[in-house]
Amino acid sequence: MHNLVSRRYSWAIGLVLLTALMVLLPSSNAFAQDDANKAIADNVKEVYFPFNIYNRVVDAGSLQSDVEYLRQHPDARLWIQGYADIRGDIFYNLVLSYRRAQFVKEQLVKGGVNESQIGFATGWGKLYPVCQGDDDSCYQKQRRVDIVPPDHM
Repeated sequence: MHNLVSRRYSWAIGLVLLTALMVLLPSSNAFAQDDANKAIADNVKEVYFPFNIYNRVVDAGSLQSDVEYLRQHPDARLWIQGYADIRGDIFYNLVLSYRRAQFVKEQLVKGGVNESQIGFATGWGKLYPVCQGDDDSCYQKQRRVDIVPPDHM
């Protein structure tokens, strides 16, 4: 009986040690992912939208540039996050920003970006503002979609 109990505990201890090694030892893949995330942040730019519009961008060239970069980097993983300016109620802005994110996702996929690269595409409405002004230039900065590496906000 004593032999059976000690085997069970040795197995559990071995499992704990193996798990600790997997978590604590750095992986070269993690460093490569950090480099890929930095490359996305440096090369993929925001896409801006006109007021109350979700299916047309202000500068189509910036969206096309993002498509080309992501198509050339099929290992890049990304999230798409839509935003709206502070005007309008919360629900309206959430829906509008979600539609903007879905529009950008659709354009990326149509342009040749593999859909499996995209973790999610969602809208945050008027959350996470990049400026606090109440003028047109600040409103324009809020009407955007960010294409970011995972866990980057």
